[in-house]
Amino acid sequence: MPRLERTLPKLSIPVSILSAAVMLFWLWTANAKVVRAEGSNTVEPHTEAAVIADDKRWDKAEESGDTAFIDALLLPEYRSISSDGSTHDKAAIIANARRNVNSPERAAAIEKWRTAHPQLINVKITGDTAILTFSLDKPAVPKPVMSCDVFVYRDGRWRALYSQHTEAGK
Repeated sequence: MPRLERTLPKLSIPVSILSAAVMLFWLWTANAKVVRAEGSNTVEPHTEAAVIADDKRWDKAEESGDTAFIDALLLPEYRSISSDGSTHDKAAIIANARRNVNSPERAAAIEKWRTAHPQLINVKITGDTAILTFSLDKPAVPKPVMSCDVFVYRDGRWRALYSQHTEAGK
């Protein structure tokens, strides 16, 4: 029984082009691995400590103008309600961080406010939802809630969905 053989056409691709194609493929796959490692596939713990860490990093990101972190943390539907009742979406929060990047005046105002308003942080997790409350920590004053952030756990990490701020502690 004769063996069936296929005749393959000879490729006449110069070695330099083939080498360049292999190198580009290798760089593309290496880059994809780095993006996966740094991107949303990074799993963080489903814990209160992780929520607090994200919130603290968010605070620093707004001060330093780290808009990439803020963009990754806030869900597209994120909303913040200020103490005056005005609402701010994700784009407004990012624009504000960009506008105030490394502003010494803003940093001084934030530090002055923090000194006058020491806070207690409390986290409650139910399922994939975490609620952070920030209460005034002054022994002679009742502990009014000054702020609240709602996070949801999606794709292995905590993401901010909603914030509400009050004038408690004024």
